[in-house]
Amino acid sequence: MQDLSGWRVLVTGGARRLGGAMARRLARGGAAVAVHYHRSEAEARELVAELATLSPGPHLAVPADLRSPQAVEALLPALIGRGFRPNALVNNASVYRRQPLAAATDASVAEDYQVNFFAPFALMRAFQRLAETGCIINLLDQRVAQADPGAGVYALAKKSLRDATEAAALEWAPAVRVNGIAPGLVLPPPGVAPDKMARLLEQVPLRRAVGVAEIAEAAAFLLASPAATGLILYLDGGLHLVPPLPEKAGAPEP
Repeated sequence: MQDLSGWRVLVTGGARRLGGAMARRLARGGAAVAVHYHRSEAEARELVAELATLSPGPHLAVPADLRSPQAVEALLPALIGRGFRPNALVNNASVYRRQPLAAATDASVAEDYQVNFFAPFALMRAFQRLAETGCIINLLDQRVAQADPGAGVYALAKKSLRDATEAAALEWAPAVRVNGIAPGLVLPPPGVAPDKMARLLEQVPLRRAVGVAEIAEAAAFLLASPAATGLILYLDGGLHLVPPLPEKAGAPEP
């Protein structure tokens, strides 16, 4: 297991699902973790208590509504004001809305881009200004590899974040490393039947979902690898190599 002691990591959307798995894995490696949440306060506080059993920390929970540019701007200063100065940022929080481009409204476009691109991009820029050295990991999506009209503005925003990942890796080197993880089918959203997930997995070359532990291990690897920057790490069973899933089938969130 990588030694991650000395890393102080902010994980957005860190209270549950992928974010929670990454927070636990980083803490097991010795990192201190700030768990960002919006509505999941109880889960965030429970997770922070659990993290304290995995490494000395300090670990803490920090609230922010990433739909608000003002809240995003205040997030890192609030952490620093509490004595937690991150030297790593994991932009995990996202909102997934599968809809055709023609069905998007001005409001849905604004929200999808705000949460999936503008907020993480603003946090990247703020982190670069405040951190002398460090590492940024952006959670993307295998859809960034090709066009998927059914994924709507979500896919466009993730492609923007991919481009920002690569551009920042060049501009901010050698002080700040910037990488991306592009998962495929990981966890279905609540209410999706197991048989539907099984049908979707038939489209995946490896015929399997991606385990949350695999994503968490990838984050630990990128954090601990001093030569890694500008990587887009596809963990999707090869899904980015095949055409998008049929629109009639829909698709679980990454």
